[in-house]
Amino acid sequence: MSRPIPVDIIPSHVYLSEDDQKKLFGVGHAMTIGAEHTQQGQFIYDDTVQVYGKLKRSLELRVLGPNWARSHVEITPTEAIFLGLNLPEVKTGTLMEAAPCRLVGPVGEVELSAGLIIPKPHLTCSDTDARDLHLQNGETVSVEISGYKNLVLANVVVRVHPTFRLRLEIHQDYARELWITRPTHATLRQ
Repeated sequence: MSRPIPVDIIPSHVYLSEDDQKKLFGVGHAMTIGAEHTQQGQFIYDDTVQVYGKLKRSLELRVLGPNWARSHVEITPTEAIFLGLNLPEVKTGTLMEAAPCRLVGPVGEVELSAGLIIPKPHLTCSDTDARDLHLQNGETVSVEISGYKNLVLANVVVRVHPTFRLRLEIHQDYARELWITRPTHATLRQ
């Protein structure tokens, strides 16, 4: 049997480039770290931005750090519909199929021509974990949610990075669909 993998339900969030952060919050604004992320070296800011899609309504989402090369937003399918969008699920950070969106901060706004995605569930792991579990970066696997008979999540993307902790990361719509209401674990299906 595979070792237990903690399941993290990741709320929708925004990643900002350094330039876009300055446009939204102002030059010299110090972002306030509210909490550490479960992934080492990442954190959750108290700072938020408004995210607009095709419709006039918006979502207020927290910014995650540190800065990325390109700004983008990761939301759920339900939130995409709320914003007037029909998006496919993609590997986190993949912006080729991303929808345009507008970000509004306290001092400015930014138009992203390709910045809004729905992330696929992904299994994060370090190089050591990947080697021990015989996983390769970019491959897809199936996982079974512990405590739920025959509850299997397929097409989970493996993401390997030296600083990653072993986690199954899913968005809130998956948690609702899978009826995950308490801390749980998953195991790899062989």
